[in-house]
Amino acid sequence: MHLSDLFENSPGKKVLLSGNEALARGIYEAGVYYTANYPGTPLSEVGDSLKYLSDKSNNFIFNYSINEKVALESCIGASWAGTRSVVMFKHVGLNVTADPLHTFPYSGIVGGMLILYGDDPGIHSSTNAQDNRLYSHHTKIPILEPATVQECKDFIIEGLKISESFRVPIIIHLTTRLSHSHGILLLGKVAEIQKQGFFERDPDRYINTLNRALTNQKKYFKKIIEIETDKKLSHLFNNIRQIKNKKNNKIGIITSGICYSYVIEACYKLRIDPPILKLGLIYPINKDCIYDFVNQFELKSLLIFEELEPFIETVVRQILCYEYNKKDIKIHGKEFLPNIGELNTEIIIKFISKYFNIQNTKILTDINQKEEIIDKIIFNLPIREPTFCPGCPYRPVFYILKKTIERIKNESGIEFIFSGDISCATLSEAYPFQLLDWVVCMGASIGIANGMVKVIDPTKQKIIAFMGDSTFYHCGIPPIIEAIKNNLDYTIILFNNYWTAMTGHQEHVGTPKSIIKDPNKDTFEISLEKIIKSLNLKNFITTTAYNLEKLEKIFYENLQKKGIKVIVINEECALEKSRRTKREKTKSELHKNQYVYYTISSSCNKCNECIEFFGCPAINIKYDKEINHEGVMKNKNDLVYYIDESMCLSDVCPGICKYVCKNGMILKTIIKHNRDNI
Repeated sequence: MHLSDLFENSPGKKVLLSGNEALARGIYEAGVYYTANYPGTPLSEVGDSLKYLSDKSNNFIFNYSINEKVALESCIGASWAGTRSVVMFKHVGLNVTADPLHTFPYSGIVGGMLILYGDDPGIHSSTNAQDNRLYSHHTKIPILEPATVQECKDFIIEGLKISESFRVPIIIHLTTRLSHSHGILLLGKVAEIQKQGFFERDPDRYINTLNRALTNQKKYFKKIIEIETDKKLSHLFNNIRQIKNKKNNKIGIITSGICYSYVIEACYKLRIDPPILKLGLIYPINKDCIYDFVNQFELKSLLIFEELEPFIETVVRQILCYEYNKKDIKIHGKEFLPNIGELNTEIIIKFISKYFNIQNTKILTDINQKEEIIDKIIFNLPIREPTFCPGCPYRPVFYILKKTIERIKNESGIEFIFSGDISCATLSEAYPFQLLDWVVCMGASIGIANGMVKVIDPTKQKIIAFMGDSTFYHCGIPPIIEAIKNNLDYTIILFNNYWTAMTGHQEHVGTPKSIIKDPNKDTFEISLEKIIKSLNLKNFITTTAYNLEKLEKIFYENLQKKGIKVIVINEECALEKSRRTKREKTKSELHKNQYVYYTISSSCNKCNECIEFFGCPAINIKYDKEINHEGVMKNKNDLVYYIDESMCLSDVCPGICKYVCKNGMILKTIIKHNRDNI
């Protein structure tokens, strides 16, 4: 689906959308005026879709914020002025917002406000799998959890209504699977947007200090109790799957979110029909809803399915065993289910089969056989290492850096320690570079180095800390200022590639106006280089990425100096630069265009420098079928080294592989096209 179709006003139309697209559609239909985020998987695409809408419309605002805290606070401001607002980020981004997150709910909201966050239980693109539902125990912010793509849209609309009705913010809890799943969505009517806001002063409400804060806290907690006991909300978001024979089912299931889809599929495959309570409002949980579910079906046992922590299970135990004194109810959940990783249909099938009389036993046999086969296959599969993209400016930097530190170590015996951060530089952990010793969170590369450098012996070990430009603006400036203020003895390498490249090439506050999609946007240009220069740092070096000789000289001379050193690599992300240059080429320019190709000579002696030490994924190896027609390699002469033209970004990469090849076997060919009809 094209983004323009996502925002068409066509009530009643059915379309195939992802969960993230459905969230964006819900925001559009709900008449939200202000939105903000800091990009992060699994919710990056929500912001990207809204950015498109913002660029095309004067009735909607979306902002890529400098970090999650700033994004949240800007949405608070929009809400307090009376307009609807939505903020979104990944699960670890909620940690960055923790300070305002715990306080502003005391003051409540005016215009409806939603906080969308995407948990990552499988750690597909994160450094941890924290269960953010647990934040509700101390923030008291209500949580809605959609289970389907349709609910992703619907819960946005209903969540804003609840927010305005009770004057509290509402959290929408997503997970990676639902964000990236697809389903049929029924489009609804697009609400009118209230653009103009007005702030009404109320010091007692908005100034949370001393007695005012205590008073506001009491009012806020009272609202949460009202939401918990509201039967209309319980019926709106929580529903029971009806069964044919109520008397014969003494075992019930309680679940929420994407786990509900797994449960439904598991029951269908097992040919069983237990009563199922799907919770949509997972905090606060309506006590009567749980109690009525148990009594309605005369249940003796409950199976609770949720990912990561026993969040729902703990609340259900508390409600039934201690508040309703139903201690004879057997509750099963995390005693058997894993609290690590994602659940899936097969895990649930194996769990459910322990409690029900299963007629379709063949499915259990099939699952066990499948697991055995997969274990054997996975054991023999080669590991796919993460790698930099073809043409990536990070690759030549790490290629030369590795050679330089080996040279320094041979000469002086000094060992280098590599402090990693959340950026494309994280990919240096893998072969062939392996120049990373830890990765924790955004900004921690410099923060950790600031402490470690004070306790290690500088004659034996030296630290190099890596950081990307988006992280620099997000939370990297404070630790860098501390390092410079104290003149700590280590090296900081800042990769200034102008985009938040790791999460989808979104622009950030440092993206130059000359390369953003809307250069006429009325904004100032922020320069990372000028910020560092303003700190009057003695050892401050800027360079580009593709001059290998210059890089080697810079590293060799500066890594061995005492005190703090900052090296800035100014080079645009190759993928984004390639896309941008293709978009910007005019028809007349295409006439004059020349195409550059890189090939590997048939005389290549296969020294493996380009593969084992440089590692560009455009350089590949295949069997020479003419020599080895039997498909069995006899010696290395049976191998052919080649450059995949479909992967090589020769329009932006100056052919670093050509300079890497010690034997001059990589050749550059220029073909000029003079076509009359393009």
